[in-house]
Amino acid sequence: MLSSYGQTVLIRPNAGVGYLSANDFKGLAVNYGLKIHLTANEFQRYGILFDYLFIPKNDHLSYLRTGIMLEQILFKYFNMGIGTIGYIDLVQKKEYTFGVYTHLGYEHKFTKHFNIVSLYQSDFIFRKNFTMYNAFLFGMGVQL
Repeated sequence: MLSSYGQTVLIRPNAGVGYLSANDFKGLAVNYGLKIHLTANEFQRYGILFDYLFIPKNDHLSYLRTGIMLEQILFKYFNMGIGTIGYIDLVQKKEYTFGVYTHLGYEHKFTKHFNIVSLYQSDFIFRKNFTMYNAFLFGMGVQL
């Protein structure tokens, strides 16, 4: 039986809190944003990420993140993903850099159209001062 999974859209607002580590700053960081996915099949998705990453105690690091994402669901509940992300510096406005985003976590589907995720995410940001961001992320998805 053939299904039209390519027509299914998953919209997932999310928020995370974690630790950012760089040569010029180390400390608590927060991110929030939106992921929009199309389903390739029952277990795989692809889409885009729009996110805002900032450091509450540092006015010098604030990024708008955007990029492409791939996700796969294993064993019905295990969600893993990877993406190539662009980081737009909102403070200095001259530093545009890229990075790699990964996540591992749990996804639970309540109904056909509603799910939640709890993820551990890692960002490898290739800016002048190499930066790592590790966070716990929570999101709620609505499938259209």
